[in-house]
Amino acid sequence: MSKSARSSKLAELRALRESGKKRLDTYEVHQEEDLYEEVDEDGYKKVIRERLNQDDFVIDDNGEGYADDGREDWDRRQGYDSESEEDARPKGKNGKASKRKREEDKTKRENMDKGINNYFTKGPVVAQPKAKPVQTQADNDFMGDLLAEVDTNVLPRASRHPPKQLTRRTRALSPAIQSAESLSAKRVKLGDANDAPPAYDDDDGNFIGGMDDDVPMSDPAPSSPVQKAVERKAQVAIKAEEEDDYDAMEVAQADGIAAASVNMSGSRPVLKLIKPDPYLTPASSSPTRPLPEEVDASAWNNVTSRLNVISSSPPTDTRTYGKMDYKDAIEADGSLNMFWTDYTEVHGSLCLFGKVKNKKTGEYVSCFLKVDNILRKVFFLPRDNMYKHGRETSEEVDMEDVYKEVDSIMTRMKVGMHKIKPCSRKYAFELEDVPKEGEYLKLLYPYNKPALPIDLTGDTFSHTFGTNTSIFEQFVLWKNVMGPCWLKIEDADFTFLNNASHCKLEVQVATPNLITPLTESDSMEPPPLTLMSLAMRTTLNAKDNKQEILAISARIYENISLSDTTPAEQIPSRTITIIRPVGSSFPLGFEDLIKKKSRGLVKLCRQEPEILSFFLAQLDRVDPDVIIGHQLEGVDYSILISRLQTRKTPGWSRIGRFRRSDWPGSMGKIGGNFFAERSLISGRLLCDLANDAGKSTMTKCQSWSLTEMCNLYLSSGNNVRRDVDNEVALKTWATTKDGLVDYIGHCEADTYFIAALALKVQMLPLTKVLTNLAGNSWARTLTGTRAERNEYILLHEFHRNKYIVPDKAPFKGRPKMEQQDQEEEGGDAKKKDKYKGGLVFEPEKGLYDKFVLVMDFNSLYPSIIQEYNICFTTVDRTTLSDDEDKVPEVPTDQDQGILPKLIATLVGRRRQVKSLMKDKSATSEQLATWDIKQLALKLTANSMYGCLGYTKSRFYARPLAVLTTYKGREILRSTKELAESKSLQVIYGDTDSVMINANVDNVADAFKVGHEFKRAVNDRYRLLEIDIDNVFRRILLQAKKKYAAINLLEVDGKFVEKMEVKGLDMKRREYCALSKEVSSKLLNEILSGDETEVVITRIHDYLREISGKMREDLIPMQKYTIYTKLGKNPKDYPNADTMPQVQVALRELARGKTVRKDDVIAYIVTGDGKSANEPAAKRSHTPADVMKADSGLKADA
Repeated sequence: MSKSARSSKLAELRALRESGKKRLDTYEVHQEEDLYEEVDEDGYKKVIRERLNQDDFVIDDNGEGYADDGREDWDRRQGYDSESEEDARPKGKNGKASKRKREEDKTKRENMDKGINNYFTKGPVVAQPKAKPVQTQADNDFMGDLLAEVDTNVLPRASRHPPKQLTRRTRALSPAIQSAESLSAKRVKLGDANDAPPAYDDDDGNFIGGMDDDVPMSDPAPSSPVQKAVERKAQVAIKAEEEDDYDAMEVAQADGIAAASVNMSGSRPVLKLIKPDPYLTPASSSPTRPLPEEVDASAWNNVTSRLNVISSSPPTDTRTYGKMDYKDAIEADGSLNMFWTDYTEVHGSLCLFGKVKNKKTGEYVSCFLKVDNILRKVFFLPRDNMYKHGRETSEEVDMEDVYKEVDSIMTRMKVGMHKIKPCSRKYAFELEDVPKEGEYLKLLYPYNKPALPIDLTGDTFSHTFGTNTSIFEQFVLWKNVMGPCWLKIEDADFTFLNNASHCKLEVQVATPNLITPLTESDSMEPPPLTLMSLAMRTTLNAKDNKQEILAISARIYENISLSDTTPAEQIPSRTITIIRPVGSSFPLGFEDLIKKKSRGLVKLCRQEPEILSFFLAQLDRVDPDVIIGHQLEGVDYSILISRLQTRKTPGWSRIGRFRRSDWPGSMGKIGGNFFAERSLISGRLLCDLANDAGKSTMTKCQSWSLTEMCNLYLSSGNNVRRDVDNEVALKTWATTKDGLVDYIGHCEADTYFIAALALKVQMLPLTKVLTNLAGNSWARTLTGTRAERNEYILLHEFHRNKYIVPDKAPFKGRPKMEQQDQEEEGGDAKKKDKYKGGLVFEPEKGLYDKFVLVMDFNSLYPSIIQEYNICFTTVDRTTLSDDEDKVPEVPTDQDQGILPKLIATLVGRRRQVKSLMKDKSATSEQLATWDIKQLALKLTANSMYGCLGYTKSRFYARPLAVLTTYKGREILRSTKELAESKSLQVIYGDTDSVMINANVDNVADAFKVGHEFKRAVNDRYRLLEIDIDNVFRRILLQAKKKYAAINLLEVDGKFVEKMEVKGLDMKRREYCALSKEVSSKLLNEILSGDETEVVITRIHDYLREISGKMREDLIPMQKYTIYTKLGKNPKDYPNADTMPQVQVALRELARGKTVRKDDVIAYIVTGDGKSANEPAAKRSHTPADVMKADSGLKADA
């Protein structure tokens, strides 16, 4: 623009200002084509929605300080423009007229904002998000007083910057406080009222919140006019607007952003609060929502009210804050005793996490130990003759030739320091061209150097072993570390590390030679642990189709001894609950109510980032050793990690104990998330009740839901858990202040149930003892890796005996953790991986009303391995390469092999422990400890056979598995023949047991027959033993592995009858509870022993009664629920349309929920006369969907 044109425009503006007019008044609109698009109301709504779906103009603002309602804002000027231009203008005789004009302009703009043809409809309020404040005449008078005060205190005119030219349409920020017509039609009933209560922050004892830089503060600045508008909004009756009301949101002023300052000290009448009926906080964007449903929260409130909850953390004089002084932890000789619990591998060093005792306070605190200079051990097997250009020559190879070739390889790899020396080793595995014993060249070099290829060969050596051995495996084998134990650390460096972890003490040792494991004989008990049970509530972000965290509740148990048998409800605990509103605010009065009712710390947050930051701060403060949850692994924990990464939460590595600044590179990649997520929590053990380890301790369950676990294992009537539909709750009963308090109570109750279950089934003590027996990692045992436990116990045993062990097979992508043996799963197993298992006799079907004896071999396969000395080191497999199913010869005249010796040791130790349990003077803690130990020994001994036939095991040896099962079949046949030779009828046999019809009516005579047969069988073998397992009064034998019987159990010297069912529908999760109930009733009738005609009549009457109730819908809907386990991920099924469980799983995935392989899906097949022709898969729905009041669905009866 030229200088003259600019001067002309400025002169024009000056003239308009002096005349009191605006540029808009003289602006002439020139008609142009295609300047705008004409749309109807529906089209305008669509435009607004599209604008709202776009990313915010202000990036990463977290919704604090900027809001866009999607509507046009052509003629509205910003609030700061009005205050700087109009309010600072000198007032003359036209002051009142101009003021009136300004108010009329505001009214006109407000009417325009209402949209096309009153687009935003009015209606009675039912908890609508952030309704626009409606102002009364009192508000107008109050604002007038303020403006008058400003008018009478005019400041000198300051220099002003030229107004910025807007090159695009503007979108509204939080609306300024505006005048509105008084509500004359509906007068407000006046009553006493105070300002809206401030954000609640309870007295948290010694808890600390997140640091200021963790998350932008969302509390408004005190002088913000927006805050006052929010407060006034809560003090008047407001009208609701429906779903499409995209009015501008009122957003709290973000910390650090300057707010326009207004003097709010003017006088104003006190408004009286009219209580909404009811006043609900929004939980969804639905235009209409049902009134809150009644929910009986007494079940879980009664549970939490009985708990031993303490309101604050322990006294500060017994706690260690920040890093501790190493002088308070070392022994008199300068060494340090540390009980290690977990590990991680970092840049060629092994990092151990554990606990040390603070001798000053007496408490046990977390410790981080970095072990440097652990060396790889690689073994090279020399060739007999030299190879040149890929061909064998007649030149013999000596160790010097191998040394030179290996040294040249190390030089090319620029390894630097390495050691090479010859050694003797034995080999007993499946590579045919490796001698049973021979000379090897051993190479040692640091782990921070590259690994050699696993299939490396050379001109002078034919095989390489140990190239991919992990640093953890190398350490525990070298130092003979058998699971979690006390380590004595000498010459430790306490100053080398600085904030490398989140532990209280950090230690470094230059070499593993300075570490010595202490044995049980040193009488050092494991330290007490800090447990945190965790329950989360999430909500679906429909836009991103991702679950976001709504609430986190944690219950902390401190100083828990693994041998303590005290029930969870009696153990002192503390609770932390962090929650944010689903909509824009909490229900009115909720802050005060939760402050009165809560027994623990409840932190109210505005947004998800605040929840994450506060949770991490508390996690760092509490520093738990174990985090316990239900569906934690793969669901809740994965969501938590995902949200931390998405929100870029500062200090995210506090989820574990190793301090990190960068996320693992494999995060978010296919196959990489599992191990990456597990590595982040290193230092804290993750105990999940619903993973493989948890399921193995709760074998009574079928669905492994938390409610089912509580019903089966927390048998007390006071420990009843009620399922709650989270989505329904957030839309109905949890939208009131009382309902939201009950919602928090349900989450807090779950933290108790989770901890109580883990303590009840003694999951931590059992997994620790299993880890001590196997010598692997406690964290890995807690994932349920039975195959890995078998692997490590054999690794330790063969390493002690100087054997070269098989290398771990390399794999790509995410490994399948603890897969079941393919032969057991069937389906995808290749034929070559199958071999004959146990022998099953064809049953003599029918109903037997005479006593039947079940004779069972104790631990058949482990006993066979001992009886016939079956081992890698004893069985000759060199002649079996051409026929994989050929049974190898039983070894004779050989020393006891390593495998049978190991099993014999485990069996012998169990026998000793069981003898200790007979001590009547033993305490309950001692009995619990011994019981856990004998169970762990039994599980370990019985699982040793599994590694022989498990194709993915490092110790897979098909010939040994074939020989073991062959001898099992042979023994079972021999046992049947022996019974028949004594005129006893064998009516059924399966793998390790036979059923014998004793053909007597007296229990004493039945036991006499059993003992005589037991003696005859056991005399045939040296170690194999058969015993009476069950005595059946009556039995209905239907098919292989399917029968029902009345079992006699001895209780207090008397026999008690109990029904035992195997394989029938009432024992399978694929059948609903009603089916099982009917089956149980029928079996009770059949096995009652009454006259046949009487039994048939009762059965017919019962079936007529049940069918009538089904037709009249008198059967509770829950009894129609079917449970089916997914064999693969839902999207991987090729015939998903015909499978009900897959269809239900796919619908759950579409809702943003997590569904994975091995999950148990619950569903009900629905139907009526109209939909009967549709496939059952299409008519299957989750129980929650069917039982919704407005679903219109009912079971297909």
